[in-house]
Amino acid sequence: MDDIEAIKQVQARFLRAADTRDTNLIRTTVIDDFYCDTGSGGRGETSGIEDFCIRISTTPALAVHHALMPEIELTSPTTAKGIWAVHMFAKTADGSAINGFGHYNNTYEKVGGSWRLTTLRLTWLHRESQPGQPVA
Repeated sequence: MDDIEAIKQVQARFLRAADTRDTNLIRTTVIDDFYCDTGSGGRGETSGIEDFCIRISTTPALAVHHALMPEIELTSPTTAKGIWAVHMFAKTADGSAINGFGHYNNTYEKVGGSWRLTTLRLTWLHRESQPGQPVA
């Protein structure tokens, strides 16, 4: 598998792990000092794998993240950066739904032959909230 495809795979695995709150899988997709910033429209900043795993496991909403249309650039044999279009859907316990759209600006590092996320920064373009029915 080439490096670009491997980066696409780790990004997909990371989002699936976040959506399913699989912290063991998350640990295989990020470096130990992973930095995440989803801005004021999200849950803000988190530094380090342990704090990020706590963040994922305590997320109060059901969330589904889609990362689309990757623009990936290899910056060295062991580093890369990527921009992804994002659609995020979340449903809170009170039934409210949130649809958000934006872009991930991520960096990656090849560690021990495997690509991992080093940073994730989300820039929101649009978010909308809708009242709804409680989660069953």
